Amino acid sequence: MKARVAILISFMSFLVGARGEMGDDILSDLTGVGLEMKAFKIRADAFELVESDVEAHVFQELKDAKVRLLSDIEMDVMPGQPFLEVGVDVAHAQGPSHIFVVELELREMARLERPKDRVVSMAVSTWERRTIGIANRPEAILEALDRLIRLFADQWLGANYED
Repeated sequence: MKARVAILISFMSFLVGARGEMGDDILSDLTGVGLEMKAFKIRADAFELVESDVEAHVFQELKDAKVRLLSDIEMDVMPGQPFLEVGVDVAHAQGPSHIFVVELELREMARLERPKDRVVSMAVSTWERRTIGIANRPEAILEALDRLIRLFADQWLGANYED
């Protein structure tokens, strides 16, 4: 069973890493971001992750990383209304082990032009990273999320504040 889980994780990591990467310039001129949490998918009885606690943790990590968080009012007037969406999926594997997927996605509103002067607006992903792993404790998932936050913060700061 452990060998199957390891193979599954390796394959899933390959699939996640195989997608095309957008350039860091997608983060240029982005003065800040909002924050939204996807509904958590926890398929394990003994693995406690409280969505509100994780949201507070993410908020603090972004603040510590110097990423400007936009208020609801600022989001309404910001072109594209950019927001980071955080997702966490956890499933029990075997014994104390749990397979997890943590994702951090920058989503922005885009307008799609349609025939006959019809315009459709929708949130599209402009920056996205995922981590897949095995955890025996909730802190391991928060550590994986912290790495994604640092990656976003480094790229965001580099695109907006470095010459």
